[in-house]
Amino acid sequence: MAHLRRLVDVRTGDEFDQPVPFGLVYPVCNADGSAPPSQRGRTWEHLVACDRELRQVS
Repeated sequence: MAHLRRLVDVRTGDEFDQPVPFGLVYPVCNADGSAPPSQRGRTWEHLVACDRELRQVS
């Protein structure tokens, strides 16, 4: 299976990008289309600890 970069939080609709498999995840935009408050990359573990539920968008 190929790496899919685009991710979405199923709870909030916020969009994320993961350019490298197993690498950092970067916020792209909020569900309303506005810019995220921080564009710093986060680890998958950090996002899960913050109650994010990310799914791949094909």
